[in-house]
Amino acid sequence: MFEICDFYGFCKAKNVDVIPYDGAPQPGATIRDEGNYAVFLDFTKIRSTRLLRGVCLHELGHVATGALHKVDSPYELVERSEYRANRWATETYLSEEAFREAFAEGYAELWELAEYFDLPEKCVADALTYWKERKGIDFET
Repeated sequence: MFEICDFYGFCKAKNVDVIPYDGAPQPGATIRDEGNYAVFLDFTKIRSTRLLRGVCLHELGHVATGALHKVDSPYELVERSEYRANRWATETYLSEEAFREAFAEGYAELWELAEYFDLPEKCVADALTYWKERKGIDFET
């Protein structure tokens, strides 16, 4: 299960700066300058610990995979970078086994799973969709 300390520990170990930045267009953003990474968090847009966990998990996916794109590049797709970051986060912290454990403990509805993982419903829904549709996992068996 993902914890905020996983994010900060990874960033510290990899020398990634974590910078509060009010007024950003998104709650979180990761940039790379040559080989140096920084994650910007806009706490004016992050209104709950659950949302903070979701933002940190997603940005950790960007840092761990290097899945970034140039803002003005006509050749790099934003969606591809977002998909790679989300896939890493899902495979690492919202694994098939983690979902099976949640289901075995009686969590079945999306809101229940979001509470179990302490992540935003969209994050959990995207991970569940990944396992069911991309990987063909049947959690009913």
